[in-house]
Amino acid sequence: MKGTFASLLLSLISASSDAFVTPAGNQRSFLLSTITSSSSSRIYESLILDGKPIEKPLEPTNNMLLVKNVEVQDTTSGGIVLTGRQKIVRKEGTVVATGPGRYNSETGVHFPLPVSVGDSVLYADYVGSELEYNGAKHMLISDNDILVTFNAGDTTDSIANANVLYDAVLVKIKKSDIEESSSGILISRTIVKKGGTKSSVGEVVKVGPGRKAFNGVLMEMDVSVGDFIKFRDFASNVVKLDVKEAEAENVEFAVVRMTDILAKF
Repeated sequence: MKGTFASLLLSLISASSDAFVTPAGNQRSFLLSTITSSSSSRIYESLILDGKPIEKPLEPTNNMLLVKNVEVQDTTSGGIVLTGRQKIVRKEGTVVATGPGRYNSETGVHFPLPVSVGDSVLYADYVGSELEYNGAKHMLISDNDILVTFNAGDTTDSIANANVLYDAVLVKIKKSDIEESSSGILISRTIVKKGGTKSSVGEVVKVGPGRKAFNGVLMEMDVSVGDFIKFRDFASNVVKLDVKEAEAENVEFAVVRMTDILAKF
């Protein structure tokens, strides 16, 4: 009886030991898995959003874009150091991530975003959400907040490289006909009657492809490059393009939506 019990006990101990011993190949797989897991953890730990670590990269949803802002300009071209409010904050950045686009709630038609990772964008004032991501200033903005885009690698101060989206129009306006508010909005100087101002006038230099209807059909634009247009006051956003040439010609460039254009000639 004692011999039988001893044999059974030895068999159980042997089986238990075998359960914890793995072949050399499995040991290597286990070690590789552990190392990979640790590496992934370290990568996630390096992602910082507003001073706090996050486990996964930030991914915009719907028609939102994550834009890394250009650095604040703290010196002039002549080398003068700017401080405080004198520093030049440019509403410009590089697209680092995009959402999948949006869907029409009634038809289900998908509207993909017209920009890609690596493109540069100029966006309007007072839009989006500012955040600090991995130690740098970023903005989460929608595609409708974008004024001008530039393909990856193109310089961001040239009209030749500039693209406007949807139903936007880029216009050239003589400075003698405009007055710029502190927010960059162009307003006319001429009062035509009490309670109103004369609409601004400009020459069309770039035209967007048009906006899509709810069924996905592209609606054509009603203006062309070379047209002169009248548009509503407070309906335009200044963009700094071809600065030297613009100053020499005493003109400004601005973006206007087609819905704010009153007439053309």
